[in-house]
Amino acid sequence: MILLIRFILISLIIYLIVRSFVRYNQTGDETQHNSAPQDKKVKSKKISREIGEYVDYEEVDKKQKN
Repeated sequence: MILLIRFILISLIIYLIVRSFVRYNQTGDETQHNSAPQDKKVKSKKISREIGEYVDYEEVDKKQKN
């Protein structure tokens, strides 16, 4: 029984390692195909002028004198 569990676990580990290498190689091939120029227009994000810029908040002590 212990040998069967050990065999199943080792087989699972080998399967996961092989699958990860196969997926890595497939994503490498897809990135080369995706680098070709596309005819689609790229939409740029537009931000309303009403929103303004982000400013970090800094707390100032009122008791502090210069």
